[in-house]
Amino acid sequence: MSFALLRDLRDLKVLVIHPWTSEGEFLVDHLRRIGCTVSCLWPVPAELPHGTDVVFLAMEDEARPEIERLLKSFPNPAPTMLAIVGYENPSTLQIVLESGALAIVERPIKPFGLLTNLAIARNLWLERQKLVKEARKYKRKVLGDQKLARAKAILMANRGTSENEAYREMRDQAMARRVPIDEIANSIINAEQLLRPSQKHD
Repeated sequence: MSFALLRDLRDLKVLVIHPWTSEGEFLVDHLRRIGCTVSCLWPVPAELPHGTDVVFLAMEDEARPEIERLLKSFPNPAPTMLAIVGYENPSTLQIVLESGALAIVERPIKPFGLLTNLAIARNLWLERQKLVKEARKYKRKVLGDQKLARAKAILMANRGTSENEAYREMRDQAMARRVPIDEIANSIINAEQLLRPSQKHD
């Protein structure tokens, strides 16, 4: 566990969704001692306060409809979720899985392990966001490569140039206009699509 991650925990805005009992009060106080900015809400709110980084959510059977409604309102990306559970049964397990919880806090809540659970959950969340970002970047690259290949094919078909010549022409245009080569590829594809109807009409 890196010191940077532990230091960053102090900057988190944590929401505890738990009945205001001695146990809930203990959890809030302990998280504040860690250094987090903590607020507590109960009953289950319809949506999260803006800017919430981490949620500790008590999985109360009687509040299940409200919990399900709250989960559906989560932004994308959802905050780091830790589920508070008092016992294991199929119903509780199902809602925990649906919540996307990255860690479990067992009742009765004890100070030992809270910091570890929070740090592990946050680290998993950060790693997940990194993977999502990399996946989006890869998808954009694949789409860009496909557009580039299509634009080259259009130039090769229309002008009888080689693949290397078509690429050099697009690259030179991109450098002259100071724009990404993807923009040149898009303009070639769009122009070709605009010309199709008139060519068919002729």
